[in-house]
Amino acid sequence: MRFDGRTALVTGGTSGFGEAIVKAFVREGATVHFCGLVDAEGARVLAELDGLPGRGHYAHADVRSDAAMADFVAQATAAARLDIAVNNAGISHASARFADQDMAMVEDVFRTNVMGVWHAMRHEIRAMLASGGGTIINIASILSRSGAEWMAAYGTSKHAVIGLTKSAALDYADHGIRINAVSPGPMRTPMFDRALADIGGDMSKFAGGLPKGGPADPADVAKTVLYVASDEAAYMNGANVVVDGGTSSGQHG
Repeated sequence: MRFDGRTALVTGGTSGFGEAIVKAFVREGATVHFCGLVDAEGARVLAELDGLPGRGHYAHADVRSDAAMADFVAQATAAARLDIAVNNAGISHASARFADQDMAMVEDVFRTNVMGVWHAMRHEIRAMLASGGGTIINIASILSRSGAEWMAAYGTSKHAVIGLTKSAALDYADHGIRINAVSPGPMRTPMFDRALADIGGDMSKFAGGLPKGGPADPADVAKTVLYVASDEAAYMNGANVVVDGGTSSGQHG
């Protein structure tokens, strides 16, 4: 119950890692506002939160729209201050070498993975400045630390997430706002399943590699997000916390 009485916001909270983060916060007493684009999945997650100590609120909102993020943050702060924000929404893409990647796809990856975080953060920061502080966690990837063979658009977008995390952390370090990133390795999520299907079993096209123990349970990785959001991590700011089961231990970046 570390988050009893606190309000959290999670983008992309209707499936996969985002869903695991929403449930983890609610289990520890938080009121969580989460958004997504598939309303049926939002309703399913809400139903599965029933009986847990905290509460959940779902909103249909597209992170690619600055206006939608402004409305989402306003809704989350209508009755309480915003203590925690987790910017998780993101998309991947089909495997292809750099020059063969479709430009419409590349632009959508950047609109979602980079500008989606930017839109959400600027409204979250304003809300936290008004209420005296808070903590923001941006979900990146182990591909934020190295090259991303076959996955240039996705990998580059996650490098950008780390850059904006560190820059914003410096801008607001003296305003009571901590801003960090968490970079997971492969997890058993719908995005992971789509990636495996896309490469048709050709693991040479699986960027980043797999941990020896196989992909992680998203619920286990979500525990790291809760730690970074907690008072126990009060001195952590501008960090990129890698949680990948040792997958990237031999890489440099």
